[in-house]
Amino acid sequence: MDAAQVEPGRMTPYGALPVPRMTPELLSLIKTGTVYSLGIPHFEGLPRPGAMVPFTLTPRLRHGDLEAIAPASAAAETITMPVHTATHIDALCHIGEHQDALGNPQPGGEVRLYAGKGKTVAAKDTVSYQGQLHLSAGDMIPIIQRGILVDVAGYKGVDVLPDAYEITVEDLQATLDWENVKITPETAVIFRTGYYKHFREGNPAYLDAIAGPGLPVAQCLIEAGVNLVGADNMTVEALPPLDHRVHRFLLVHNGVTLVENMFLEMLAAEKAYEFLLIIAPLRIYGATGSWVNPIAIT
Repeated sequence: MDAAQVEPGRMTPYGALPVPRMTPELLSLIKTGTVYSLGIPHFEGLPRPGAMVPFTLTPRLRHGDLEAIAPASAAAETITMPVHTATHIDALCHIGEHQDALGNPQPGGEVRLYAGKGKTVAAKDTVSYQGQLHLSAGDMIPIIQRGILVDVAGYKGVDVLPDAYEITVEDLQATLDWENVKITPETAVIFRTGYYKHFREGNPAYLDAIAGPGLPVAQCLIEAGVNLVGADNMTVEALPPLDHRVHRFLLVHNGVTLVENMFLEMLAAEKAYEFLLIIAPLRIYGATGSWVNPIAIT
């Protein structure tokens, strides 16, 4: 892969995400002008899925090391960090599904990836030593659209949902009614489970007993025209089970990607349930996702 192959050009839709365009309808979401950062902090010991390497920050240059630029001085560092940790967005090549010849889920079958509505491509044909060649993070586009916070923990009057709690369609509808918010097509739906509390306190439930929406909720969101889903936890969906059924349904079958490990406490505290959401993924060709710092403006 060289610069000629990855030169920025005209944007095209990415899965269910349309080419971004600021419209009067989106601008009308801004009523107070308050800006919220929805990214969590990065630090040594950052929670991560067990199969991934830890976050490390190693000083590469210290002030005074580069005598050649004196009287200026510079410091810099090298960071090692898995894509799928901290606040990040999944690329559509991140999750595949083992399928039989008819396209049904089948353990041991060929792994297929999203390739358009109702279409898939063999994962083995879309990877090289340079990483993923099909719908990687380098192909992602900026996101500018309506976002809503579905504060399930707030609706239930708890700081954090129970371990491994599966948010139901009834929970979704009751929370929306409580907030007086409606889902409309091309909306980003962001779930608050309260799991930032576990992240902050180092509770292992943050990694292996995750509260989040189940498959019926994901199906309901697709029927409503949702094109982006996020949450304040590691996987968005409830875990266990470990089969990533929500990821498979959203990414592989519908081209709807996910944003994980979001910071939603300030939005919830100020009851900011509807906002303009802005996310700019890094154009990392070959990568299965990108670190992001989503911005909400109310």
